[in-house]
Amino acid sequence: MKKIITLLCIAILFGSCATKMVTKSPSEVKMMTTKQLESNQELVFKSVISLLHSESYIIDRADKETGLINASKRIENKNAASQRFWTGVSKDANTSKAMFYIEPINDEVTEVKITMYEGAESSRNGYWGQVNKDTKEQMIYEPQVYQTWFQSLQAEIERRKALGR
Repeated sequence: MKKIITLLCIAILFGSCATKMVTKSPSEVKMMTTKQLESNQELVFKSVISLLHSESYIIDRADKETGLINASKRIENKNAASQRFWTGVSKDANTSKAMFYIEPINDEVTEVKITMYEGAESSRNGYWGQVNKDTKEQMIYEPQVYQTWFQSLQAEIERRKALGR
């Protein structure tokens, strides 16, 4: 009886500590990350660059011909060194990556695909004063995040249309 209770406790302990994987089917991901906008590719491309800039992203790569834009953002933890000194570990930065694929359907409709990643960089003290770094990154699977980006992009497109750009 004790063995059964012990095994049950171990199973509950490990089951509760397991990482919960978020999985979506390819069609669910496509529905969440893809939208067609009533505007030409050039205006959409410029609007994405402007939006990323206003969100404090660094444009790592932008190619109008292929329609690909890659951008990243890093928010440093200014207290990381003192955290690592006192506790031996620190969260050094939060990271974010945004990938856009902008494809013209015709002269008036453009399809936009967004993929967002979030991550963190951390450090821990090792032997002989060595600092070990760890980076984790994962795709964001929250539909609201993509909906917010598409709404902001649509607003930027409308702003640029009103300005005649």
